[in-house]
Amino acid sequence: MGEPQPPLLSMPSYVPGTTLNDATRQLCGAPYLDPDFANDVIREVVEAERKAVPPSYGFDLDPVVRHCLRARRLLLIRYAIVTGLLVIGLCAASVATVGWLGLCAVIVFLRSSAYKELPRGVRIAGLAVLAGLIFCFLGYLLLQVVAASFLADLGPSYSSYSYSYSSPFSGSVGAFFVGVPIVLAIGMFVTLFLSRRQAYDILTTELAPGIPPVVPRGFNARVEWRLGVVAAMQRGNICVQDTDPYAGAGFIEHSWSFAITLRPASGEERIAVDTVALNQRVHDAVIGLRDQKLREGERIPNIYVVPYVAADGNRRGDDPLIDPQTRTPRTMASAETIQAIMGSPQGGLRHYLRAVIPASGKEIRTPDGRLVLPAQDSGIGVTAFIHLAAEGGMLYTEFVCTVMPQVKPLYQFVDNVRPERVPTHALSDTLRNFLRDNILGPVHLARLGWDTVRLPSRMARSGRSADDFRFYDYGAHFSVRELASQRPTVKFMQVLDAEKYVKLLDRVVNETVLDYLAEQGVDTAEFRAAVASVSIDNATFYGGQQSFGGRNTFTQHNMPGGSRA
Repeated sequence: MGEPQPPLLSMPSYVPGTTLNDATRQLCGAPYLDPDFANDVIREVVEAERKAVPPSYGFDLDPVVRHCLRARRLLLIRYAIVTGLLVIGLCAASVATVGWLGLCAVIVFLRSSAYKELPRGVRIAGLAVLAGLIFCFLGYLLLQVVAASFLADLGPSYSSYSYSYSSPFSGSVGAFFVGVPIVLAIGMFVTLFLSRRQAYDILTTELAPGIPPVVPRGFNARVEWRLGVVAAMQRGNICVQDTDPYAGAGFIEHSWSFAITLRPASGEERIAVDTVALNQRVHDAVIGLRDQKLREGERIPNIYVVPYVAADGNRRGDDPLIDPQTRTPRTMASAETIQAIMGSPQGGLRHYLRAVIPASGKEIRTPDGRLVLPAQDSGIGVTAFIHLAAEGGMLYTEFVCTVMPQVKPLYQFVDNVRPERVPTHALSDTLRNFLRDNILGPVHLARLGWDTVRLPSRMARSGRSADDFRFYDYGAHFSVRELASQRPTVKFMQVLDAEKYVKLLDRVVNETVLDYLAEQGVDTAEFRAAVASVSIDNATFYGGQQSFGGRNTFTQHNMPGGSRA
């Protein structure tokens, strides 16, 4: 018997890294700074138990999801303590607590964008009403204290009146009434401060550059099983998506597609083109951008090319793409499968060459080897998807270039904060959000508690939805990396780098396809004309007519030899 053949479709293996790169660390820190990010990631990756995740480019999704779950647990503890303190305050000093919460609600509203959009007269009237309420409340408290003291000094004959005023405000009872709200307010502030300091300590210790990854572990077996599947799926070369076959690679910045007849330069019969050989030629040409024969400064050392398969997410449960064990999409196609897809472009899977220029830069040195600037992360990544298909005696060429923007500035706080400044930042954030946390603490607790309790049942419901119907959308809804990206790109150096690499990849693909077709004896006039009409940014060239910016047009008339325009 021969050796067993490798499976055509499989689940990739996952090996966690020894360190976390910059993008992964920033995404791991995001849920501690933005709870909405954590909720969106958990809802997409964990609760949707049967859905795929896009391939992870330049980051590791597994620790990101785990930190999202951990950030939610820490928030749950924070707001559970806040709510408990408010309940104690309502039981011990209900009048003062209700008054304080009312004051917080009014101040929070006055600081909101909804209030700022009101007419100026309405805003002034609102401030006047607030000042009046504060004055009346303080006057009421002062009157109670003064009246209770005055009636107590008049003697026993006024005991009935003295009791009614002095019971809540005189002696030890009065001290309790005044002291409890103060103690609770201090406890509330300390709780919020320590909670935020703990979150910032995680950013500066566990997520510091070069530190071995500290991966939080969950407490639910079903969640842990799902995270294991997700960690493996992200390393595949198949993207299962219904609307965006390039999910996870960023946003489309430049694209074109041509369909040309494979007619020979001489003769009438069409020429058969080997698309496998053509794909290999394009692969080698792109890899040639890092050729060791080029001078060190001219090479693009970090460019790489890998196969990529786009798959429709709406599939039957018994589809070969669905793994019967995990009941989730398989995301690894073997080399034999890749070649079969190339030869059958009309099938349900589409093959691309994926050329990636990641965000990692290269160092700058003088000719004698002195360091000018160490390698720096540009913050963006450029990816080109090239699809080549021969059908019906024609060649279809598709080129799509995407750019992944940098991570949002808020999430870069993990790299910007100094460890010694953590208490200051925690104190500042606590002061800025103290009133809002007092008002919304119970609301946050209810929402977080409900989401936490319902997590396993939502996962089960997702699984039942896949089992109850013949077809199910296994495709990912969005990419976590794209969710955390800043768009549009605002840094000029990133814009220039993106434009440069897009044009370099576009040029090398065009020239390689043209050269290959010419070698095979194909008439390339049609392809060259199509290439000439490709629009890059706002400049479009159509033969002798050139259009710049959409409105300014310059037309060039080519006259026969010896004539003048």
